[in-house]
Amino acid sequence: MGSLIKAVVGLAVSIPLTGCLTLAAYQRAAEDRAADQFREPGPAEQAWFEGEAFPLSGALSVITHQTRPISDGMARGPKEILTCEGRAIRLIPDTPRNRWLLTVRLGWPLKTEGVWRSGFQAHWDWPEPATFIRDGVCSAGGAFRFDAPDGRYFLMAKVAAPAYEMPGADDYDIVLKPIAVDGGTARRPIDVVLDGDSWLEPVLRQG
Repeated sequence: MGSLIKAVVGLAVSIPLTGCLTLAAYQRAAEDRAADQFREPGPAEQAWFEGEAFPLSGALSVITHQTRPISDGMARGPKEILTCEGRAIRLIPDTPRNRWLLTVRLGWPLKTEGVWRSGFQAHWDWPEPATFIRDGVCSAGGAFRFDAPDGRYFLMAKVAAPAYEMPGADDYDIVLKPIAVDGGTARRPIDVVLDGDSWLEPVLRQG
């Protein structure tokens, strides 16, 4: 009877150990496959980034209602136009790596209508060398200009803070908006407007 118990115990010990090793190897392989998506750009992306670039111009703004805090929430006032005039703007290629950096490292949701946030440096600072990302400064009225190949991008810009914010030297908000660029030499200017006209949709300012 003692021999039988030892045999059963030995079998019970050996099976989970083998199973654990197999599971660990499977998990490692899955992690390696996932990591492949976020490594350096491949040949196709390199060819895109280094392809012929054409002027890309336009203007970026947030149109929203002026609001002010009241005892039971916020009161809505007249419309307000926030632009990136005199502030930084960047053009980010829409790649798996950059999507991962935006969502996981910087915590941005990727919404078609765009996202509007209060301006914390943690929402802005790019977490690694910004290869292939183009940086600029908006001119009057939120106008911007880049040279870039056709493709899909994200525009990320610092905009003026809304009227109800306390004034300060570095007051700004940040917006992120996906755009599609095409037309090559026949491109027309792109007006990028985040529409905050309704109370909560389509663009909700996040703290």
